[in-house]
Amino acid sequence: MQTSPGPVPAPQPGDKKLNSVEAVKVAVRILDELALGQRAMGVTELADALGETKPRVHRHLSTLREMGLIEQDQATERYRLGWRVFQLGEAAGTQFDLRSRAEPYLLRVRDELKETAVLAVPINGRPMVIANMDNIYARICISVKPGNRPLPHCSALGRLTLAFSPASLQEELLASPMTAETPQSMTDPVVIRQRLRLIKAQFYEVCDNEVMLGVNTVAVPIFRNGDVLAGALSIVGSIQNIPNPPRRQQVEVLQACAAELSAQLNSDAYERWQLGRQAHELLNALE
Repeated sequence: MQTSPGPVPAPQPGDKKLNSVEAVKVAVRILDELALGQRAMGVTELADALGETKPRVHRHLSTLREMGLIEQDQATERYRLGWRVFQLGEAAGTQFDLRSRAEPYLLRVRDELKETAVLAVPINGRPMVIANMDNIYARICISVKPGNRPLPHCSALGRLTLAFSPASLQEELLASPMTAETPQSMTDPVVIRQRLRLIKAQFYEVCDNEVMLGVNTVAVPIFRNGDVLAGALSIVGSIQNIPNPPRRQQVEVLQACAAELSAQLNSDAYERWQLGRQAHELLNALE
């Protein structure tokens, strides 16, 4: 039996009325924050994380709970994602089954490069790992489990996802506080913007010692319907085996797999990128 969510706090003077579009945006941000937190969260914590007032967040929580998208712990009064979100995710996965399409490519990447292979998808400009193939050839396996949400500014999957996101979303995320996970984490917005331009030119990103010291990641984009980012394919392992810059074979195997996946998803982005790169090389060869 569900308990009543309780009385809705009275609106505060600065708590202006939202129109329907803004209201939906706030609701989605709440769901995204709960997903990122991977734990139950209270009203105050959510309000602080979103930069919204407690009354506004509480009203959205009440509506989301009524719709079954979130649940409230009766003991702690904290909120977590509800079963309906899982059902929607399963339905979306059935309609757009990148995970099943990518499985043979994850296996190929792991076996050819002898590193852990990882598949991620973009959610509001941030990556979420949905599948992996652990390295079975190493004595010590470095793994990234499904559900992991690498930071957008100091991870290969994060910056790659950001590079192929709309400019407005890039600016929104770059304007947010950026914490460093190691002393080598990239946190300067100016430097990151320059890096995003490089990623779009080379179709891969590398990130050594930024998430964890001694660990490196190489990631490449997967596209659908032209230039829409569908996901990212990557390898993760020791800096001893994945240097920076990465080995040519590592990038080529990843890009070959990503290009085939993109073609299956009605995208010729890799073909156009290859033609553009060849034209650039020919121009550079001119005297």
